[in-house]
Formats: sequence, structure tokens, C-alpha cells
Amino acid sequence: MKIAAYGELSLHISVVPAHEPTSAERQFLLRGLDMEVGGSPHYVAAQASAEGDSVLLVGTVAPDPAGRWVRDALTRWQPPAASIQLFDVGTRSTRLILAPDDSGDDIDILADPANGSVDVLAHRAALSDGADYAHLSCFPGTERLRDALVDSGIPLIADFGFLPWRRDPAALARAVAPQLMGVAVAVFNGSGAAKETVRLAREAVSSGVRVSLVTFGKDGALVCDARTTHHLPARGVRVVNPVGAGDTLTTAFVHAWHHGASPDEALDHGQAAAARHVSRRPAGGGAGVRTGSAG
Repeated sequence: MKIAAYGELSLHISVVPAHEPTSAERQFLLRGLDMEVGGSPHYVAAQASAEGDSVLLVGTVAPDPAGRWVRDALTRWQPPAASIQLFDVGTRSTRLILAPDDSGDDIDILADPANGSVDVLAHRAALSDGADYAHLSCFPGTERLRDALVDSGIPLIADFGFLPWRRDPAALARAVAPQLMGVAVAVFNGSGAAKETVRLAREAVSSGVRVSLVTFGKDGALVCDARTTHHLPARGVRVVNPVGAGDTLTTAFVHAWHHGASPDEALDHGQAAAARHVSRRPAGGGAGVRTGSAG
């Protein structure tokens, strides 16, 4: 299987405690820093490579220090069956800083977004020729790229998990309806409005999408096609870093499904991959580096 993954890349910095501190120690603790490439294209490419699939990663970064770090990390990482095409967009790359909160039971995420647009990749849709699927997060600002990929005739894996849509089913419905043409796999995030999101996932299948996935974070995931609906609970693992779990699950699901697994079998394969992803330290797979301690 060959998958083409399009979209924005980013720099993720994770703050890791050196040990389990008491509250009084936290302000003085030296912590390690893990740095890795983020963004859906990288997480899709990393999981596809782990599955033994061929990968085309087409991504955008800014020509700033974070973007240069991303470029260098991807050059060092590039697997044998991967082709990576990067394009400069804007002047500021997205940065995420992830750190355990004071309870140690949750992760705080601070985001500094980019100022470029991935729609410039619409002129690069032809790079995906020969792929079995193209993956794209169909968020606002990706319409021209999505149309170009659909026009290329390659089945689309369309991720509709845009954060503001998760708690606004009406906005999600308005956004999804005109974007289902050419979609083979539709992916939704049901953590905000589960019942309404599942209904939209089923409607997508009724509109011609071959299969829909709905992820619920710690509450598992659901898959539906024209015949059946299956829900599987999440694996019981300690979540170290949740970023990229949905992309990992989706890619592993598509790999198994493409190779003949039933939807429920493919979802189980995806859940296992997502569990491994969220329980690893960042930079444990794909492009990244673990550093020493920082004050």
C-alpha cells in the first residue's frame, strides 16, 4: 500500500519530569525535553512506515528556526520507503509545548500557530500519482488542496476532527456535507458531541463514503460501513502524549482494512497502534530527538 500524506508540519516540545516530584519540588526540578516533528502528515507517515507501507509526505513549514529543525529532523529520519517533499509557507511554524500539569494526571498543551496556508499545496496534488490513498485534515483553509486531490482521482482519507467543530455538530455538518465527494474513509472526533457525530459518520457512509471512523479518546473508537457498526474500548495504557493518536489509529486501520481485514478487525489493529503511540515518550518513533535536562 502507498499513502500520500499532505498538510502542515510543526515542532512539538515535551517537558518530561526527571522523577515523580512532590508539589514543593516542582518549581526547582530539572526536566528533560523531548522534541519531535508534529502534524498529521508526519504521524501518518511514521505509522505507515512502521506498517511497511510506502509513504509520500508533502508538508509545509516556515523558513524559521522551528521549520529548519523540522526539515533537519525529517532528513535524518527518512525511512527507505518514504519520499518527503517540504515547502516553505509563511514566516512562522507551529509550535506545541506539552507538559504534565500539577496533578501529573493530565497534559497541558500550549500552541503557537503558524501563519501560512497548506492550500498552496494544491499545485502539488500530482505528486500523489500512484498512491492508493491521500490523507488530509480537511480543516478550514484546505479546500483548494482537497479539491485538487479529489480531482486527481486518488481515494481520500478525510479527517474532520477540527477542534472547534467537536462541540458544534451543526457547524461540523455544514462543513462535512460538501466535502464527501471522493472520500473513501471519513474520520471524526466524537469527544465533544458523541451522539451527533456518530449520526454524521453514518450519514457520510450513506452518501457514498466507504467507511467512517469516530474516535472518542479514552472512550475508544467506532467504525461503521454500509452494513455494520462496531465500537471498541480504548486499550488500558498510561497516556504519556496523546498528540497524533487519531492519525496513528487511522493509518493503522487503513493499512489493515486495505489488506482485507474486516472493519472491526482493522479497528482493533488501529486501537493497538494508538495505544502504543500514546504510551511512548515523544521522539520514540518517527522524526525527533531526546535531549538532556533543562531548568
